[in-house]
Amino acid sequence: MKITRRPAFMMAIALAAGLFSSYFLIIYEHLNILKIMIIIEFIYLLLYLFYEFNFSKKSIFILLIIICFILGSILYAYQEYKYQSKFSIINFSDCGSCKVLAQILFDIGDLESNKIYLKPYIINKQQVKYGKILITSEKLKKLSDGDLIFLELELSEPEAALNPGGFDYSKYLKNKGVYLQGWNTKQLRLIKKSNSIKNKIISFKKELLNNINALFNKENAAFIKSILLGEKEYLSYKQEILLRNAGASHLLAISGLHMGIIILCFSFVLFKICSKKRYALYLLSFFTLNYIILVGAAVSIIRAAMLALLFLFSSEFNREGDFLNIISITLIINLILDPLSLFTVSLQLSYILVISLYYLTPLLSSYISPVLAVSLSAQLASLPIASYYFNEYAYIALITNLWLIPYITILLPFIFILVLLSIFSLSFFQPLALIIKIGLNFLFKGLEFMTLIQNKPLVIAKPELVIIIFYYLFLFSLPYLYQKRYIYIKAKNYLFWKKIIPVFLVIIIISFFIKPVSNELEVNFIAVGQGDGIFIKFPNGKNMLVDTGPPGNDGRNVEYNIISFLNNQGISSLDYLMISHFDADHAGGMPHLFQRKDIKKILIPSFKEKTELHNILEKEIKKNKIKFNFLSSGMTFNIADCRIDILNPDDNNLNEDRNENSIVFLLTHKENTFLFTGDLSKKGEVRIINKYNLAEVDVLKAGHHGSKTSSGEMFLNKIKPKIIVISVGRNNFGHPSAEVIERYNKKSIKYFRTDKSGMIKFISDGNKILVNTFR
Repeated sequence: MKITRRPAFMMAIALAAGLFSSYFLIIYEHLNILKIMIIIEFIYLLLYLFYEFNFSKKSIFILLIIICFILGSILYAYQEYKYQSKFSIINFSDCGSCKVLAQILFDIGDLESNKIYLKPYIINKQQVKYGKILITSEKLKKLSDGDLIFLELELSEPEAALNPGGFDYSKYLKNKGVYLQGWNTKQLRLIKKSNSIKNKIISFKKELLNNINALFNKENAAFIKSILLGEKEYLSYKQEILLRNAGASHLLAISGLHMGIIILCFSFVLFKICSKKRYALYLLSFFTLNYIILVGAAVSIIRAAMLALLFLFSSEFNREGDFLNIISITLIINLILDPLSLFTVSLQLSYILVISLYYLTPLLSSYISPVLAVSLSAQLASLPIASYYFNEYAYIALITNLWLIPYITILLPFIFILVLLSIFSLSFFQPLALIIKIGLNFLFKGLEFMTLIQNKPLVIAKPELVIIIFYYLFLFSLPYLYQKRYIYIKAKNYLFWKKIIPVFLVIIIISFFIKPVSNELEVNFIAVGQGDGIFIKFPNGKNMLVDTGPPGNDGRNVEYNIISFLNNQGISSLDYLMISHFDADHAGGMPHLFQRKDIKKILIPSFKEKTELHNILEKEIKKNKIKFNFLSSGMTFNIADCRIDILNPDDNNLNEDRNENSIVFLLTHKENTFLFTGDLSKKGEVRIINKYNLAEVDVLKAGHHGSKTSSGEMFLNKIKPKIIVISVGRNNFGHPSAEVIERYNKKSIKYFRTDKSGMIKFISDGNKILVNTFR
């Protein structure tokens, strides 16, 4: 490829390379190397200007490429400088109550939630320059964007990921320039009112949102606001799951499909009413820009809008629109506006998808129908990214998109036109909403049918980054290898690669689904908040989940902790599910777990009184014909070369307190031992050590989340654990107890907490135990 032919492409690559170079150097804390690298780049630039620059077209392009690389390095370094600066608001995290002078900033793409941003200028009488605060407040939501306020609040860092595969909220907000979260606001005072143009756009969007709420029921309104205006606050968890499992999550991200339809609607009208096409394009650009602002100016929206407009303008000015150059220009614009977007899944998926559709679809169309070629191109492009970030792949998407894209292409313009017309007369156009309601009902029925065909999405363990890089190198080499060549000798040279590259590609795809079996025992204490969730992988590949943690709203706690971890490990089914006892913090996530994972066998303790969770379990056992066993003291069984001894509950001595009936078991792997105690109290601990001649154990799961009711003196003296794990989260019970922690310290017992260390992994080869913490 000649540099002078596609300069924007080379400049975009250089800009991205500069960003990546700074990212990796800063990640590995080579800040001095970064400074040296930038100095070397500037020296090289100066040398090039003095000795090689000759004002030829090629020299100018090389100069621009070097400048783009330097710019990328500086842009990322500057983002990190702001975060670590003495003027950064990060310095005030966990400082107690803070007095803050700040400006209110609304996210136009998220007006329906109570989340707002504060841009602070002074915190505790100290000037600050960098970073924003995220706060949830109905009081502040009633004010206007740009208002200057004074308030007191507590500041803390956002929650970082605690488990492999978990969502890193802290990193997500940092990429948006948000460094802290605010809590417990008081002493709020308005200092100066704002009357910015942005508030007029906000008012207009609120009017549209109110009209949508008036025209449609809650569920349909939530969906329409999401796909048309980017508002996802009231989208139900059920709808999210349905779209994801049907392979239609892309509908929720306003991108190329949406922008193409919207621009088509605008252009159809404007080209009819404008005397000259150029004037229509100017108006189209104006309306498109306003729509971009209205929906929140996400990366995918900017990319799609700029791509469409640049192609339209290139034809108007009699210039050939080179796809790679144009897409590169949109990437450069996105990266300059938001350098950190390069490291987000939205940018990566957006650009890889559109490049795949452009280059792969013509190739595949020569073998299969064009409609199927489009869908297959999209799936081939998205598979590695879905595997890397989400660890799931809804393969039914290949079929879903065959009917969904044409269907939404017809339905969305009707929705768009109705919402615009509702501004003039809401009641007059109300009957048209019934037609759209019928259309949406068919849409959701179709998606439900797709999920029935598929059942559950494929689960893929997180692949190595190098594998993904090779996958895309092979994938995007196919159009080049299979293009028509009219010189026979040149075509013959590619015959070998035309055979071998597809084979490599298939091998990589197969590798995504291969899970190697280790001969070691893995015990993972998953951070599930205030509860227990322990995943055990046995040497023969069998697995067991002990407890599910609390459910959270709509099962979100299980989804974001247990399920995300299992998916990250490539676990699609559980061989054993053991419930230590039926308190919500141990078994509350069970209903959602049944929806997401296949379970082969269930192990539960004997009980004195049924709970609602017992009833749910009985229904699932009958529905899915799952094997189950009651466990009681004295039972022993083997999995691979591991022995499991059940020490509690005693069927002859069941207690009214469910904690006392917790399953307690000793897991022995050759010379290594792990003791799991559920929520057993000191009384139960004494009963066990009196009944069983327990030897010293390597790892103890602290009873009842480190409560003072467990981890008794006598018990610890008997089993002498080398390491203790406390499964705990934010709570109002005082767990773990200071008294218990002091007891551990006095006995010099090393302990880990899941709320501090994140997931804690133990790997046993039968003789030694290796400990890893996620944080």
